Amino acid sequence: MVNLRKKYYGDPNLSNAKRPFKYQLDYFNNGKRVREVIKEIIVIPTDNRDIKKQKERIAQNIRSKLEIELGSRKVGLTSRQLQKANFIDYFQMQGEKKGVSTKVAWRNTYKHIINFHGKKLKFEDVSVAWLERFKDYLDSQISNNSVLTYMLKINTALNQAVKEKIILENPYKYIDKPKKEEKEMVYLVKEEIQELINTEFYDNEVKNAFLFSCYTGLRISDIQNLTWNRIKEGKVSITQQKTKALVSIPLNENAIEILNKQRKNTEKIFKVSKHIGSINRTLHKFIDRTSINKNVTYHSSRHTFATLLISSGVNIYTVSKLLGHTDIESTLVYAKVINEEKEKAVNSMPIFKY
Repeated sequence: MVNLRKKYYGDPNLSNAKRPFKYQLDYFNNGKRVREVIKEIIVIPTDNRDIKKQKERIAQNIRSKLEIELGSRKVGLTSRQLQKANFIDYFQMQGEKKGVSTKVAWRNTYKHIINFHGKKLKFEDVSVAWLERFKDYLDSQISNNSVLTYMLKINTALNQAVKEKIILENPYKYIDKPKKEEKEMVYLVKEEIQELINTEFYDNEVKNAFLFSCYTGLRISDIQNLTWNRIKEGKVSITQQKTKALVSIPLNENAIEILNKQRKNTEKIFKVSKHIGSINRTLHKFIDRTSINKNVTYHSSRHTFATLLISSGVNIYTVSKLLGHTDIESTLVYAKVINEEKEKAVNSMPIFKY
C-alpha cells in the first residue's frame, strides 16, 4: 500500500495553512520504508480551492500508478526510479555498443538531440509530443532520409529501454513516421565492370575490394574486417556487421581471381581505410579514370551484385539469402529495377508503320 502524505516547508513557526507543501509517497519495498517526495507538485497557500484539488488529483494519480507498479512483479520499483534517469546518457551508451558502420549515425543523432534539447532529458519526458517536436527540428536541419535514419535510432533505444523495463511503452509507435524517399539505385553493368578491371589505378586495395564486393555483395563494413580464415571450401562465410545475420556466399572465378591478387596480405584480405568516407573518395578517383558517368559509391557494388544475379535469372529468394536480407521486401527493389530496365529496352525499339 502507498500512502500519500504532505511534507511542509518554510517557517515552522507558522501554521500549516500558511506554509507550502509537497506530496510525499510513503511505502515499503522489500521490507524497507521509502519516502519519496513528488518534486513536480508544490501547493502554496495562495492556491485557490480548485487548484489545490487539481494538484491533489495529479498526486493521487501518481500514487495509484506506483501502487500498481509495486504490485506487479513484472515492473517493480526500478521502473519508477529509472524513468527519471537521463535518456541522453542512455542513448549515447547504446550507440557506442553498435558496429563501426552504424555508430556514426548514432553519434550524429546524439549531437542533434543535445542541440535540440540540451544534455539532460528524463525518460519520462520522451513523450509523443517531444518526439514530434524533435522530428520537426530534424526536418529543418537535414534531408528526409537522414531524419528517418536518426528517428529510427531513437526508436531502437526506446525499444531497448522497454526490454530493460525502464519504461512501460515506446511512445515512438504513436508518432507520424517520416517517409523514406526512394533514391536512384546506382549499379554497374557487366561492360562497366570490365572497364574497371582494365583500368590501371594506384590503389589496388580499394579497386580489388570494390570488385570483390561486386562479385559477393559484401558491405564495406564486412570487407574492412574480412580475414583469410573466413574463406573456406570455396565460400566466404561471415556474420554481417550490420544485421548480425550469418551468410555463406559461394566464390565464383572472378572472386577467386581477386583473392589470388590479395595473397600478399597475411591477416586481413584488404588493407583499406577504417573510414568509409576515405574509401569512397579514393573510389571516386578510380571511377573518374573511366568513362562511367554515374555517382558510384562503395555500396554500388552491392547493388551491382544483386542486379547481376537477377539479370542472370537467379530467383529473388536466393538473391535475398545471398545478400543476408532479413525480409524479402528489401530484395524486391532489385527485381523492380531490372523490370524497369527491360521495359525501357523494349520501348526503345523503333516504331514501324503498318
